Amino acid sequence: MGRPTQKMRVASLHDDAYARFVRLLVQRRRAAGMSQQFVADQLGWNQSIIAKIETAQRRIDIVELVRLAGVVGFDPAKIVRELRAILIETGEIIE
Repeated sequence: MGRPTQKMRVASLHDDAYARFVRLLVQRRRAAGMSQQFVADQLGWNQSIIAKIETAQRRIDIVELVRLAGVVGFDPAKIVRELRAILIETGEIIE
């Protein structure tokens, strides 16, 4: 398989797809009935880190996602699949 002829756009914090991902994270936390402070305490983080993640001021990496999912109680692979389905539906990625 050859290299793509055009450079792929690098996703940013301001990308619509990332905003969708953040909304899914917030929905999971709220559905679990957990405050930002509770989640932060369980992870040993400052509450401001959760707030920055949830307002897309700070990116979350895959290891942080797995840890956050463990505290909140959701499958991180499922949220990735859900985001993928949304992006396919909106035409942002092609299956």
